[in-house]
Amino acid sequence: MRCNVCYTELGPAIYEAASDQALTSLCQLRQGRVRVWLCPACGHMRGEALPDTRDYYEFDYRILLDNDEEDQIYEVQGDYIVYRTDHQVATLLAKLNLPESARLLDYGCAKAATPRRLLSCRTDLKIHLFDISDMYTRYWQQFLPERRWAIHDIPAFWKDRFDVVTSFFSLEHIPDPLDTVGQIADLLAADGVFYGIVPDAFHNVADFVVIDHVNHFTDISLYTLLRAGGFADICIDSCVHRGALVFTARKTGPETERPDLAPSLAHSRQLAEYWVGLGDRIRAAEADHPGVHAAIYGSGFYGAYIASILGDPGRVQCFLDASPYQQGKTLFGHAILPPPQLAETVRLLYVGLNPLTARDVVTRMRWLRDRSLTLVYLDEDAT
Repeated sequence: MRCNVCYTELGPAIYEAASDQALTSLCQLRQGRVRVWLCPACGHMRGEALPDTRDYYEFDYRILLDNDEEDQIYEVQGDYIVYRTDHQVATLLAKLNLPESARLLDYGCAKAATPRRLLSCRTDLKIHLFDISDMYTRYWQQFLPERRWAIHDIPAFWKDRFDVVTSFFSLEHIPDPLDTVGQIADLLAADGVFYGIVPDAFHNVADFVVIDHVNHFTDISLYTLLRAGGFADICIDSCVHRGALVFTARKTGPETERPDLAPSLAHSRQLAEYWVGLGDRIRAAEADHPGVHAAIYGSGFYGAYIASILGDPGRVQCFLDASPYQQGKTLFGHAILPPPQLAETVRLLYVGLNPLTARDVVTRMRWLRDRSLTLVYLDEDAT
């Protein structure tokens, strides 16, 4: 096994799941054992590529296809929901000074919700799209002519063409990210900028055990990847998008300082230890409340993970989710309900949210204030 950023030979995995069944980023159960290796040279954490990677993303990775407007929640502010697409557009516009009529390519665009929303407020932009699946074309054709998109193969005349190439949560899926970043550099004009977002495994710990995420980026491994791919003037921001690393990198510009390696190595090993013990902590909380009806708040990855490791998942009455796009669906046979519809008979609530923010989020849930519930969190102090 070699690092897929700097190709350093790797030692034993720092993490190996106990189960031969894992969860994808779309909360689907899949046969396979999650293993993670840590690169001692660049701090990158990598997993094993899916054996059917190409077919999986071409046919099975159906993200947000149930509804034209379906989106993921970024945060809830009182009764107001901020969706991820809106936050991504606002962040991009704040980070980049896009010139008039700039040519922009969204690489690995899937449904292309972000460039579509961007175009609605910057109608001058010349948006283009690329993906390896044709399942999203019915969304693309609603706002772009066919000559502005490509599937599977990059047109030769796109070389050196774009002012900006964007990548929103795609690099983590790609087995050979260095080849992809090099291709993106070739697509940019001489003064072009590569703008992207990848999960931050240290601030969104679920990324570490998602089986279809072959790359778990740290600031230094992301820097190493961009530098090796031909970029300079690299800026990596871990604050502006919660649980993610937002980066800009330019084909020309000053050299930027390489992040420190030691903190990433130490934090990576701590993250592996966290996941080794998490299942035991959740099952211990379950055993402490025998026979009690339970529910899970959150129908994303964290909630799905809880359900997948419970000893008696039959005690789960439902999932709760604030997203209207999730409500009315089912997950593992359980209904996904609006939080205020939680039955009075439920006494145990597993909080399936990012453990770094879950307690703060829960304190702002007004519907919980009159309920007598035992809450189980995913941090080190579970209850």
